[in-house]
Amino acid sequence: MPRRPRRPCTAPGCPELTPRGGRCPKHQKEADRAREAGGRTYDTRWQRVRRAYLYANPWCVLCSALANVADHHPVSRRELIARGEPNPDAWKHMRPVCASCHNAETAQRQPGGFAAERRSEREANDRPPF
Repeated sequence: MPRRPRRPCTAPGCPELTPRGGRCPKHQKEADRAREAGGRTYDTRWQRVRRAYLYANPWCVLCSALANVADHHPVSRRELIARGEPNPDAWKHMRPVCASCHNAETAQRQPGGFAAERRSEREANDRPPF
């Protein structure tokens, strides 16, 4: 049986080859550490809170379409956790929005996605000083 070819690590600039694609062990550990530092967002508790919130608040506050996203507003969940908020998923920190409004708002407030700030900090630390 022929062996599958090894593929490069998906981390930008990493020369390591992996048996199945994805990240090399070093970058997988970094990704796991970053995920733990940011808190596990999508656990079962969050899913219950989200479902109950959208059931009670079914309409998008921006365009009046059917809401399917419980958006943390005006500050993100990550910022609430950093401030020491005991319950960052309390309803007072959320608003119901549809997916298209959420995507547009996220693009304006967080260019590059929610992880762009961490990604740019990590890349700045990896660059050699010139």
